[in-house]
Amino acid sequence: MNSRPAYSQVAAAYAQAAGARATWLVRARNAFEVIAKTGMVGAHDRLVVYGDTVLDRCLDVHPWQNVSVVDEFTCDAFVQAGAMPHAEEVERARLVPEGSPASYAHPAGMAADRLFWLVPSVGGPQLRTADLRAFSRAAQEAGALLIVDNTLMTVYGCHPLMQGAHICIENLDAMVDAPLEEPVVAVSVARSLARRGRRHLADPRAEDAHRLLSFGFGSPDAVEPQSAPAGEDLAAIDAALDSLAARMQPRFDGANAIASYLSCHAAVGCVRYPALATHPDHLHAPTVLEHGFGPAVSFCLRGAPAESMRAQATRFAALFEEARVASAESFAAASTGESVVFDAPASAFGKTRRTHIVPIADSKTCCLRLYMGAEHPLSIVDSLDQALRLFCNPPEP
Repeated sequence: MNSRPAYSQVAAAYAQAAGARATWLVRARNAFEVIAKTGMVGAHDRLVVYGDTVLDRCLDVHPWQNVSVVDEFTCDAFVQAGAMPHAEEVERARLVPEGSPASYAHPAGMAADRLFWLVPSVGGPQLRTADLRAFSRAAQEAGALLIVDNTLMTVYGCHPLMQGAHICIENLDAMVDAPLEEPVVAVSVARSLARRGRRHLADPRAEDAHRLLSFGFGSPDAVEPQSAPAGEDLAAIDAALDSLAARMQPRFDGANAIASYLSCHAAVGCVRYPALATHPDHLHAPTVLEHGFGPAVSFCLRGAPAESMRAQATRFAALFEEARVASAESFAAASTGESVVFDAPASAFGKTRRTHIVPIADSKTCCLRLYMGAEHPLSIVDSLDQALRLFCNPPEP
C-alpha cells in the first residue's frame, strides 16, 4: 500500500516545475482570496487587476476603494491605473509620516506607496496573452510587485517566474482532473538572485515577496503549514504533476485544432485563440507560452434566435453536451486502433476531465468558452457541428 506524499515533498516538486524559490499549497478559491489571506494588500495600498468580469470576486475579499480594474490589456493602462489620485495622496501623507519605509516586507497598512499588479498569463473574454517580460519591465519602473495568475495555462504551459513575475498563483482545479475535496491554490515566489555570467543580480522585490508570503503562510520549509490541503488532495496533486505533460499536451493540440475549425464555420462570428493570426496577441504569444497556446477557445455565435444573449449561450452549451455524449459513444465504437484516439491516461485518483463549454459571463454577445478535455478533436468537431446546426436551425415544435 502506497503511503501518502508529504506536504514538503509535493510543494518542492511544484516549486521545481515552476522554477520557483518556494511554493505554498494553500486552501483557497482563487488569486484574490490568496492575496486577502496573506494580508499583503493593506487598506492604504493599491491593487490593479485586469478584466471587468473579475471585479465582483475581487471586491468580495478586497472591499476597499483602491482596487483599480483596467479594460485595456497594456502596460500603460496598468501604469495609469496605479497612479494615486491627489486626494488619496494627501490622505496617505496624513496617515503615514514622511520618511516612513516603503518596503513590501512590512505588514499590511504599515508602509506607503505600495503597488501591486495582478495580471493573468492568459485571461479575459478574449483570452488575452500577457507580454510578461514587458509587464515585468513596466512593473519595475512603476515600483509595482507583479503577481501573475497562471491558472488557465498551468505550470506546464507557462512559467511566469522565469519571465520576470515576482509571484505566480495557480488554481489547481485546472491541473488536477478529479475534483479536490477543497479548492487548492499553488503560490510560488521567484528567486531573488539570478546569475548572469559571473555576476549575481539581486531582485529586492522578489525578496520582499518571499517575506510577504512567509508572513502570511509561514516558512516554506515547514513540515505542514496550517493552510495545507488534506492528504487525499496532496496525493491527487502529486499524481497530477507526474502525468501533467501526457495529459495537457493533447489538450493544447486539440484546442488548436478546434480553434481552426471554428474560425472557418459560417455560424461562428469570431474566434479568440492565441494561435490564430486574428488574435491581438498572436505575435508575442509564442514567446510567452510553451508547448502550445492553452486548452481553452473563446468564440461568439451569429444568427442566433431572438432571446437573451445569456439564454442563447446556455442553450448552445446544452446542445453541445447532448451531442458530445452521443458523438463520444459512436466515435469510440468506430475507432479500431489506439493511434486514432488521443491516449490521455486517467490518473490514479480519478477520471480525466471531459471537454465542456461554458457561457462567458457579462458578455453583450452570445460568447462561449470551450475547455478541451481528453477526447479526440475529431469527436469534438462532430459534436460542435451538430450543435451549431441545431442552434441555427432549431427543429419545428
